[in-house]
Amino acid sequence: MLMNQKLAIDEQSTKKSFYIICIGLLVTSLALATHLPAYPSMVGEFQLGAGYAAWMQLGFAFGMTGFQPLFGWLGDYLGQKFVVLAGFIFMVIGSGIVAIAPVFWVLIFGLFVKGLAGSAIVPVGFAYVGKFFSEEKRGKGLGVAAVYSVIGAAAGPTIAGLFVDTLGWESSFWLTAVLGAVMFLVITFTVPNVKGDKSKTFDIQGVLLMLFVLIGLLTIPTFINGYGYNSVMWLPSLGVFAIALFFLVLVEKKKKEPLLDINYLSDRHFWVPSVVSIFVFLPYVGVMYLLSFFLQDIQGKPSTLVGLMQLVIFVATAVGNYFVGRWMIKFSPRFTIAFSACVLISGAVLIAFANQNTSIFYIASCLALMGLGIGLIGPANKAVVLAKANKSRIGVTTFTFSTIETTIQRVGASFAIVMFALFSAGGNGMKAFTITTLILATFSVFTLLFVLFIPKNVVGFKNAEVEIDENATEEKLV
Repeated sequence: MLMNQKLAIDEQSTKKSFYIICIGLLVTSLALATHLPAYPSMVGEFQLGAGYAAWMQLGFAFGMTGFQPLFGWLGDYLGQKFVVLAGFIFMVIGSGIVAIAPVFWVLIFGLFVKGLAGSAIVPVGFAYVGKFFSEEKRGKGLGVAAVYSVIGAAAGPTIAGLFVDTLGWESSFWLTAVLGAVMFLVITFTVPNVKGDKSKTFDIQGVLLMLFVLIGLLTIPTFINGYGYNSVMWLPSLGVFAIALFFLVLVEKKKKEPLLDINYLSDRHFWVPSVVSIFVFLPYVGVMYLLSFFLQDIQGKPSTLVGLMQLVIFVATAVGNYFVGRWMIKFSPRFTIAFSACVLISGAVLIAFANQNTSIFYIASCLALMGLGIGLIGPANKAVVLAKANKSRIGVTTFTFSTIETTIQRVGASFAIVMFALFSAGGNGMKAFTITTLILATFSVFTLLFVLFIPKNVVGFKNAEVEIDENATEEKLV
């Protein structure tokens, strides 16, 4: 009797903590999305061209991607609460630096610190579901966490657009600083800290090599933007990326407790969802960033409308997130992901045919298709990753996958901005938008080539054979 009562309390506490963390994800996603409508105003403040937005994106991207594996290790070692609190501290500091930046390069540093907040907080919901949810309920849990994240991401551009048009772009960053401080207090006093495994060793070599891998990858589009694709200035970045990646794999294979689980990275449950994420997130994020310049610079629309269009795509994503956890039990993983990819591809192709006189309804419909597709793919992909992951290193696994997702999103944003800047150098912004979106839409089609590599039998999907864990009754599962 007492044992059952204790388990019930633990379950109730776990659910409460999960939903509080989800609110933290909502606030974080909102904060990370507020700079989207502000980009044109921010570069204009310092009298710079659109191409300089690539440097802003680089600063934010490096903070957002370069430290996720480290935060994953810290989550396994010190507990997820420590990582979340650190993230909200970064949010307050980074937002404040951006708002008061006297020069452009200080602003970039502030975006880097703000990116650290996302690096620490965004993957926590994914890791929490992997640790504390039973296998048959992971799809629903991932969907719930994703819905909260998308609601925040949807509200961010809309709120930021209003702030930019009425109070100036700095006001949106002061807002995120205040929200970060509030969530720090809420998490401190409401979420218990579940201690990690203190026996884990710190893989400093893995951290440093991972940083060099991401520095090389993320600076490639930035140098192409600055010097042109015919220049050789971006080749050193490519060299840094290739060499660092080679040594990262070499070093991590020899580690007993590596920062990256190389063995699992080569498993189909990990690498296939990773490749799928690359092909779907690059066009998804690229189109979102292009949208700001298309609506404001080409169609002459206000920042508020940019926020509303971002709201459309994020609401559609939330709808997909909500339903996919319930559809997974009715369909195979291959069908779920293939169907989702087709929905996204249709939206990406259609928006490539937009022009200066295209109606807002048409643009909103295309964005809704893209949002719905990505909303269905996201949780399904994560469920495949969690299916065979080692629970003792769930933080490392989930944060590594989130690093891949976040990196390709940042690369997609930089790629879109760089291509748009290069094609619009001749003064034809409409042609630049069309060419760039067609390239992104074509890229998304490659998703379908990798669907056949997805394992047929994945826990949480239709006809999956659930492996029974003899110790399952002893774990605190929701």
